[in-house]
Amino acid sequence: MFRLIYAKSVLKDLRKISKDNLPKIKEGVEELKNFPDISQIKHLHNHPFADYRLRIGNYRVLFGRKRKYTY
Repeated sequence: MFRLIYAKSVLKDLRKISKDNLPKIKEGVEELKNFPDISQIKHLHNHPFADYRLRIGNYRVLFGRKRKYTY
């Protein structure tokens, strides 16, 4: 299980999206907690901001994964 951390720009971006689409997008983003056991994920190669992309209808959610190592 993963913890979600939103970028500051997310709230600004969400204001531009139709209110009809927001529940579906929120549901898809919350599903990221179960990564990698979800569908519609694509690994991005050499992308400057994200490691993966989640497709939700006509929208794309870019995200990365931080790892914490214990030695």
